[in-house]
Amino acid sequence: MVRFRTVDGVTTTRDLWLLVARASVGVMFFLSGWGKAANPKRFAADFAAWGIPEPDLASTATAWAELILGALLVLGLLTRLAAAGLAVTMLGAIYYSVWPAATEASTTFTGFLSQFFYSPEWLLLLLLLALAGAGPGRFALDEPFGVEARLQRR
Repeated sequence: MVRFRTVDGVTTTRDLWLLVARASVGVMFFLSGWGKAANPKRFAADFAAWGIPEPDLASTATAWAELILGALLVLGLLTRLAAAGLAVTMLGAIYYSVWPAATEASTTFTGFLSQFFYSPEWLLLLLLLALAGAGPGRFALDEPFGVEARLQRR
């Protein structure tokens, strides 16, 4: 494995992987939010079909959350907060969409588990929780603004 080193000799491989993960997940959510914001009626109809209360409000809030929090992830600014906020949206998606679909489509418990754990929402939730736990890494705006240092002092 290639190891990158900084001037102080600390390996930055972890920081590079955090950058790749943060940027990839952030861009995905930003583009998803953009699509929802560009076509709010379509997504409100989807939300209504899934039984989400106040579908117009929920779809608008979801669109803006994905846009803003996705951009924050890409930048590495307020990374833990952004990842946790997007994890909440994934919990909502799992509750209203993935769980009912897996329950309806599966006749066996193992079939349900296969449907559920194969869903992108579940995998994104795990990635977001990992980012919330690991933090932004060095290659993020949290670093020059001292966000992580402030959190560690508490």
